[in-house]
Amino acid sequence: MKKPWLVMTATSSVIIMLLLLCFVIYSLMYPNIYQGIRVDGVDLSGCSSAQASQLLTAWQQERHNKKIILDFDQQQFKLAATNIDFDVDSSEALDAAWHYGRDGSWWERMKKIRAAQKKPYDISLGIKYDEVKLNHLIEQWQRAIERPARNATISMTTGKVIPDQQGYKLEVDTLRSLILQSLMKSEDVTVVLPVTTVYPEVTVDDLASMGIHEAISAYTTVFNSQDDNRVANIKLAATKVNGYIIYPGKTFSFNDVVGPREKSYGFKEAMEIADGEFVPGIGGGICQLSSTLYNAVILANLDITERYNHSKTLPYVPAGRDATVAFGLLDFKFVNNTPEPLMIAAEVKGNELMVGVFGQHSIAEKVEIISMNQEQILPTIIKQQDDSLYLGETKLEKQGTPGIALTVMRVVRLKGQMIKQEVLSQDRYLGEDTILKIGTKIPPFAETIQ
Repeated sequence: MKKPWLVMTATSSVIIMLLLLCFVIYSLMYPNIYQGIRVDGVDLSGCSSAQASQLLTAWQQERHNKKIILDFDQQQFKLAATNIDFDVDSSEALDAAWHYGRDGSWWERMKKIRAAQKKPYDISLGIKYDEVKLNHLIEQWQRAIERPARNATISMTTGKVIPDQQGYKLEVDTLRSLILQSLMKSEDVTVVLPVTTVYPEVTVDDLASMGIHEAISAYTTVFNSQDDNRVANIKLAATKVNGYIIYPGKTFSFNDVVGPREKSYGFKEAMEIADGEFVPGIGGGICQLSSTLYNAVILANLDITERYNHSKTLPYVPAGRDATVAFGLLDFKFVNNTPEPLMIAAEVKGNELMVGVFGQHSIAEKVEIISMNQEQILPTIIKQQDDSLYLGETKLEKQGTPGIALTVMRVVRLKGQMIKQEVLSQDRYLGEDTILKIGTKIPPFAETIQ
């Protein structure tokens, strides 16, 4: 009686095994893309390679025509995919979709096939775009949106309190990612620009609580208002210094307050002195602010702890009264050696840069800056060979100008009596080299003699 059941059980097992084998063979030999395979949301289940290619090509064309709107505080900017040469690489994704479930042992393949049927497997498309063009657009939006926070301060011209103001900063890295993600979506998208609010460090209430209202010192220099990049650098740096509070015993560092002079921080290329020559550099013009501030600090009778002179004299301050700075290398520092908090004010009006020191009280002392022991440094004569001149001939190509060496003193008087006298600096400034051409050409008569 038991044998028929054994036969039936064995037969059933064989049939099941054959069915499983057929299923496995069918699955492994499936001629199209497996179920559950998607490329950036596009379902390619059951598609042949040609059909999938057509789907992705159509989807790719939609991305070419894609436009998005970027929005911030009633400002809107439009961006088309063609503006940045945005494109997707469908060939690599199509290849990955086709080979999914076709690599490895039969067991590994079956596991992948079953996994995609239970949970869709997404393949990301590679994207391409012109980074330079996108960065250029982002820079335009930054100029339209960004503004530094403004500390409450006191006007150098009117003496009135200028209220503090919040600033805005565009988060560039986040924005770039949002743009690329939005261009990949099928629906029209409005992107809210990722803008961070920057809060001022000093408010009107802060000034009132500290009792800062009196001018202690002031100094003004002038600049060429037609040099747009230089003016922009001066204004940006002045904004960073303006309203800065220095508490008793604390040190002011120009580099720490103004920060790196780089394009990413808003600074532009303008002429500056490097190795004794005027050359273009990012942040050119910053030294006019540090030099103007230096003079205001001297007149406020504050202690100077670090200062360097330029290699050449400058048109906007007398020799010996400049302060050159270079981020990470040369700094201008001074200490608030008073018992009260002080505030720096920096203001640009027309072609004038005005810098002042404010506090709770004006000072009774009178500060005088004296230049002494000034002497000329003869220019160096540079001789250059010239084959257009005969031997023994010389030609003055450029007349040099002498340099200057001098000592700068600070004299402080109270009620007419001198209470302090100190050497601020002993500086040397290069002049312009004299360039003399020396002939090397052999005269005709010398060639005849030979």
